Amino acid sequence: MKEIELNGNRMTSESSAQEYLFDMFDFPTYYGDDLDALYDALADIVEETHVVIINREAMENSSYGSRLMWVFEDAASDNEHLTLAWTEEESGEYE
Repeated sequence: MKEIELNGNRMTSESSAQEYLFDMFDFPTYYGDDLDALYDALADIVEETHVVIINREAMENSSYGSRLMWVFEDAASDNEHLTLAWTEEESGEYE
């Protein structure tokens, strides 16, 4: 199983979040850099992947971050290969 730890502090604005997610997920070069493209990329994951997002509060407190949270939650509910967890504690293991 692939495990990815994401930091919510890095996903509060569109520009920083999209670049960060592109790097962390190793999306293809044609990735569209918007929320629809992110949903599509997450929905297309076929390898068992567990995503842990730390610093949820930072995302909740930004307009873009809160929309991004919905995308992750929708994709995880629609893709059986993708699981999602939220925590405030950083493991430091994946970043």
